[in-house]
Amino acid sequence: MSLPESGHPIIFTNGDNDTFPLWYCQETEGFRTDARVCNLSYLQTDWYIDQMKRPAYDSPSVPISWKRIDYVSGTREGIPVRPGLLEQVLDYYKDDPEMLRALVGDNPYELSNVIKHWILSDDPDMQVFPTDSMVITVDKEAVRRSGMMMAGDSIPDVMPISLKGKRAVYKSEMMIYEMLARCNWERPIFVALTVGSDNYGNLGRNFVQEGLANRITPWDTEQTGRDIDVDRMYDNLMHKFRFGGIDNPDIYLDETVMRMCWTHRRLFATLAEALVERGDTVRALEVVRRAEEAVPAATVPHNYNSGSIELARVWALAGEAETADRICCAVATSCAEYLEWYAHMSPHMQKLSSRDIMVSIYYFDRVLDVMMIYGGSRLNAFDEKLSYYNRLFQTLY
Repeated sequence: MSLPESGHPIIFTNGDNDTFPLWYCQETEGFRTDARVCNLSYLQTDWYIDQMKRPAYDSPSVPISWKRIDYVSGTREGIPVRPGLLEQVLDYYKDDPEMLRALVGDNPYELSNVIKHWILSDDPDMQVFPTDSMVITVDKEAVRRSGMMMAGDSIPDVMPISLKGKRAVYKSEMMIYEMLARCNWERPIFVALTVGSDNYGNLGRNFVQEGLANRITPWDTEQTGRDIDVDRMYDNLMHKFRFGGIDNPDIYLDETVMRMCWTHRRLFATLAEALVERGDTVRALEVVRRAEEAVPAATVPHNYNSGSIELARVWALAGEAETADRICCAVATSCAEYLEWYAHMSPHMQKLSSRDIMVSIYYFDRVLDVMMIYGGSRLNAFDEKLSYYNRLFQTLY
């Protein structure tokens, strides 16, 4: 995350594995006590919102202005989304602007006005999201002061928030919106990389990745194509992150810990690919070498879902064919072993496992694409294997 002087950041987490290590760092190591860890699973409860509204360590309270009666257990657990309702109100009161302003505010689509006039209304019938399209007016000077990466050529006037496809907004998401409406960009808000897309209120289009966390920005980064702060991410991975124990073969890595190791390897792969796209092969090679040291194959074997294919592609594009081939062969062998296992199943079990079979075939094909870059030593042999499994499982397609 951003440095302490950047305004007491808030980071949203969701599960035990992305929350408890951060609590340990603060409580035991005294590290980054300026930051606030906010667990979205707990943020659905009144007692935890109470905690967030109090200072903790060196972090001030999070910006939630709701009275306790507005979020007490059993209240506003889920607010329905009613697209088109706001437009009906605007049309009905179009000849009475003063009444309209009193009902919905100066800008009826402004997130803070939706919260004030609808969500926090005393009338239960008004406690809805009357539109699936809201905005936050952007304080451009605050954005410039924030230190965030400029994810576009200019700072937008408003940040759109789309609720399209959502039938309801739950309490933890409403708290995210409340904080976002009040932080004014100068208190950075992050979402841990491991938080699932169902939990952060359709804000994924506004993410810029800085490491193991995505920073919420006013830009639609899917449109700008600039969703990684490459320089900050490089500094974090290469100079600030510390890895300990993963390279020790005597330490048992269970399934859960192994998945976290894959997350870290994918992080290196994401950064390395971004550097290659920039034409910065020198730093890309530094990143993939560091990945081999920090998350070694001896303890975290290369496979298709750990970022290994992407790392191999960077090695290949950088002219390091031997290393690329070693990784590609390991991943291709793993895919082939899984497919051979599925091949010995009954037709009924194969049908039940069809998604996993398709995933293995897809990644097997991707490995061969990387091998073609440098002419892999076993390219032809693996190509024949893939053709065999494609024929074998073609009825599942």
